[in-house]
Amino acid sequence: MHGIMENDFMFSGKGEVPWHGIGAVLDGVLTSDEAIKEARLTWTVEQTPVYAESNWAEPIPGFLANVRSDTNEVLGIVSERYKVAQNKDVFAFADELIGNRRMKCTYETAGSLFNGRRVFMLVNMPERKIVEDEYKPYLCLSNAHDGSACLQIFLTGIRVVCNNTLSAALNTAKRKISIRHLSLMEQRKDEAIMAMGAASKYFRDLEVFASQLAGKKVNIGKVLDKLFPASQDMSKRQLKSNKQVKALIQYLLKNKEDLQNIKNNAWGVYSAIADYRSNALPKRKTPTYADSKMAMFIDGDPVLNQAQNIIMDMAA
Repeated sequence: MHGIMENDFMFSGKGEVPWHGIGAVLDGVLTSDEAIKEARLTWTVEQTPVYAESNWAEPIPGFLANVRSDTNEVLGIVSERYKVAQNKDVFAFADELIGNRRMKCTYETAGSLFNGRRVFMLVNMPERKIVEDEYKPYLCLSNAHDGSACLQIFLTGIRVVCNNTLSAALNTAKRKISIRHLSLMEQRKDEAIMAMGAASKYFRDLEVFASQLAGKKVNIGKVLDKLFPASQDMSKRQLKSNKQVKALIQYLLKNKEDLQNIKNNAWGVYSAIADYRSNALPKRKTPTYADSKMAMFIDGDPVLNQAQNIIMDMAA
C-alpha cells in the first residue's frame, strides 16, 4: 500500500512527477507559505473527547481524538498529554531551522499520506562540495497526526549531477532527530538549534568521510563479491541476479561520466554502489516499491551501509 488516499495530495518543485506519480509538478522550489497551500495542507487537527459506545454520557478519561478539520476524519486516538503539531507550525519550524541562519528556506516537495495521518516536507539547503563534486543537502521533516510517531527530521545529501543519495551511516553524527509531541512548541528554539547543529555536523563529517575514502584504494571486485556473494544455498535466480548487479556496478564505475575523476579510489567505488542503489529499477515493481524507496531515503539504505563497512575494512 503506497499511502496515497482520497484526501491526500503532494507537489514537486523540481519539474518532476512527485513520489508515487501523484500530485502537481510546479516550476521551481517554494517558500513555506506557498508550499503549504500547494500541498493542500492548510487544514488543522482538532482534539475532541472520546466516548465508549456503551456510555455516551461520559468521555473516556485520559484520551482524545485527533480529527482532521476539513474532512472530520479521526486520524488517531492519543493521550491527553499529546500536543498537536499543526501543519503550519511544522512548516514554521522548518523555516526556523534554515531561516535563522540567513539562508533562504525553500521546499522541493511536501504532501500527506493516509488521508493526513502522515505529513512530510523536503527542505533544501545551499549546495556544498564533496571531493570537488557538488551535492545538495536536505532536511526532510515527517510528522504523524495519528500518534504513531514523533516529529522527525532526517538529513541527507544528493549528488547534483546524478541524483544519487549520499546518506552515509556515520558514527560521529546523527542523521535522524525525533521531537516528541509533548511540549513541541515550547521546545522549538532548543530543538531547532539541536537539529541544525546535527545537520551541520553530519554534512561536515560526510565530507571528511568522502575525503578519507578518496585517498584510499580498494578492489571493487572483492567489495562486490562480499556485498553480493555467491553460495551453494542460493537459487539460480539469485545467483544470476547478484552476478548482473555486480557487472552493472562495475560498468557504472568504469563508464559513467560523473565518476571518472574518482573511479580509481574507494570513494568512487562507494559512489558507484550508491548510483546503483539510488537509480536502479527493480525487475518487478510491487505496490510497496515506492514506500521502500522512501524508507531508504529516510532511514538509510541497509545495502549501502553494508557496502560502506566493507569498503572501510578493505580500503588501504
